[in-house]
Order: sequence, then C-alpha cells, then structure tokens
Amino acid sequence: MELAAQEVNKILENCVVCNFLSPLGKRLYFPKGIVSQSAEAKEKAKKYDATIGMATDGSEPMFLPSVMKYFNNLKPSEIFSYASSNGNSALRELWKKELLRKNPSIRKNTPISLPVVTAGLTHGISLVADMFVDKGDNVILPDMYWGNYRYIVENMREAHIKTFPFFDNQRFNLKALEDVIRSSNSKKVSVVLNFPNNPTGYSSSLNEIEQLTLMFKKLADEDYKLMVVCDDAYFGLFFEEETFKESVFAKLCDLHESIFAIKIDGVTKEELAWGFRIGFLTYGGKGITEAQYKALEQKTAGAIRATVSNCNTVSQSLLVKELSNGEYHNEKNLAFRKMQDRYLKVKEVVAKMPQDVPLRTLPFNSGYFMAFELLGKDAEKLRKHLLDNYEVGTISISNKYLRIAFSAVDAEQIPDLYNIVFKAAKEL
Repeated sequence: MELAAQEVNKILENCVVCNFLSPLGKRLYFPKGIVSQSAEAKEKAKKYDATIGMATDGSEPMFLPSVMKYFNNLKPSEIFSYASSNGNSALRELWKKELLRKNPSIRKNTPISLPVVTAGLTHGISLVADMFVDKGDNVILPDMYWGNYRYIVENMREAHIKTFPFFDNQRFNLKALEDVIRSSNSKKVSVVLNFPNNPTGYSSSLNEIEQLTLMFKKLADEDYKLMVVCDDAYFGLFFEEETFKESVFAKLCDLHESIFAIKIDGVTKEELAWGFRIGFLTYGGKGITEAQYKALEQKTAGAIRATVSNCNTVSQSLLVKELSNGEYHNEKNLAFRKMQDRYLKVKEVVAKMPQDVPLRTLPFNSGYFMAFELLGKDAEKLRKHLLDNYEVGTISISNKYLRIAFSAVDAEQIPDLYNIVFKAAKEL
C-alpha cells in the first residue's frame, strides 16, 4: 500500500469510518502528481506556469469563438478550464450553505464535511460503493428500490443486496428494517435509504423518522456499527404536511459515535438540471474531526481522479451563478408548486379509480413517481399493452408493479393518462 494511503488511513483510525473502508477505500488517496503540483503552481508560479496540459492565451484558456458565442456572462476560465477533483470550491461552499438551510435539524455547531462534487448522483453512489463496499458484503435496501443499485452493488462490486418489505399497513416498515439488520451475520451494517423513494414516491412522516432515529441509536448502543447512505435524489419534493421535509442525514450525522452517515444529492432534480451531471457527497458522524473529514474528502477526490478526473466545469460555473442569484428561491418555489399540482391531480384521479380495475395503489406523497401493484396480472404485459396499443410509456418492475412518472406529464393531461392505464389494465 502506498505510504500516502497509509498516512490518510492513520488519520481515520479510531473513528467509525475505518470500520467501513473497503480494501480499495483503504488504498485510496489523492496523488501528489500533475494535478497536485499544478494546484501548488497556481498559487506560487506568478511568472510562468508550465504545469497543466491546457492551452492558454495570455491569462485565459485558449478557446474557439464558435463555441464561446453560446455562453453569456461566463469568463473563458469558467467554461474551458479543468475543475479540481474535489470540485469548484465556491460551489461546494454554496451547496453546504443550502444543505444546512434546508436541514435545520443539523445544529449550527455540528461538524460535517464539505460536499465533494461528483458527476451526478449515480457517480456518487458508485464512489460510495468503491470506498465502502467490499466483495461479499451485504447492503440493506427496501424491496422497492431503484434498479441501478443492483447493478452497482452486485454486478460491479460482487456484493449482495438484502431487502426488507418497504411497507407495512401503508407505512414505512421500521420493524422489518430492524429485523433484517439484526439478522445480519455481522455487527457492521450498511443501509441505503431513499426518500422520496423511487419507484413508489413515498416519504416517511415526522413520527416515522423519529422512530427510525431511535431505532438506529438503540442499535448503535448495542455496539452495531452502522453506515447509513441517504440517497436524496428527489429531495425537497415533499407534498404533504405530515411528511418529514429534511434528509435522514440531518438526524444521523451527530447521533452516535458508531453511526456513519453519507448524503448523496445533487442538482439533477433539485435544480431541474438533469443534463448538468453534478452531484455531491457529504459525510457526517458524531466525533469525526475536521482532519478526518479532510482525509475522507481526499480519498474521495482520489477516487474521482482515477475515474473521471474531474467534473464538468461549465455546469459547476453555472450553478455558482444560479445559487448566488437573488431570484433563485422564488424560481424554485414556482417549479415546486407546478410539481405539487401534478401530484394533487394524480391523488384525485387514483382516489376515483373504479373498483373493477385490477390495480392497487401503493402509498405515495412526494417525488416524481407513484406505483401500482397489479392484482393477478403481469406488469410487463401491461407495460407492453400500453405502449403498443395506446402509445403510453410506463415502467414495469419485477412483473408486479407499474411505475408512472407524473413529473413528465402536464397536470391537465393526467386524467386522460390514468384513464388509459385503468382501461388497459382491465383489458388484460
């Protein structure tokens, strides 16, 4: 193992993080190569900087005018330069500021890491798997989960997904989660929680989250080491009053010395910027020091350096402008209300679903989606029937569930869409 990796690992000793580092995670560090030397030169090489493989013209990057003409209010350096492997420092600070604003349960003096920029949320999940999931490990998920988890965890890392029933009497199944944790053959446990959930569109209530927090603390008191990954891809799209409107990360990041919380979020849905491919990884845990957070950030930057090297500069520069704009929150509120209108229309339509339609509505209250369970029918057959005969696209899951993204349908079109689904289900 490289000496630089050993030095970083030494910093992480005696905190909960060291329990979860995979063999690859232990080997990771940020190399003192071209990127590191170029960063040093950027500070000190005032006369000539001949370090980085980038063409310059004077003090700015060289560029083609035919490309530059499509950008307004950005300097060449904000478009064409390489970003650092950790990400744009101004963007990282702005995102942390917003994270704290949106999650008031994180006390003002609670230390968490500075978010590291990733190339979207999928990249963030993949980085977490690289750093903290080893071959043969178990990762606990509800049985209603985003399919890409299986690809990342099982196909790419040769680990195993263990599931528990997501719902119990129309509510989040806390007992089943605790049971699957206790049935693990190890006291080192990794859990992924996704609220609002894909595919169901369900988020837990404040009471459920309080019970979840108590359960995790009880397990930690019993000497369980818990890594809880909070996939907050659809964060903020909470449409009902009783729903917990923060990330579970806010409840766990300072709860217990044996709990390691990771927040994966991004601009994809939160900022309506799907193609920007910018996400963030933020770490939290009671007793983790500033030096240990820096070590974690360095390992993450090393993993990024070894794969995509750095994330899109233009996207990051535009997001700095957006988050600094005085109209930002007003614009987000308008977009939220439009999504809430679609949700309310879906809620109204499914409440009036005829009794002879062989579908059962799964609980939903947030996010982009809702799902039906097919009663005695094949979801894949229904998906193809809708596509071939009605030109309607939906997603089938496990031949049992049909997911509908109401986010992609205007409010006034929702009744027609759902009436077609009801009709097609009966025709099967």
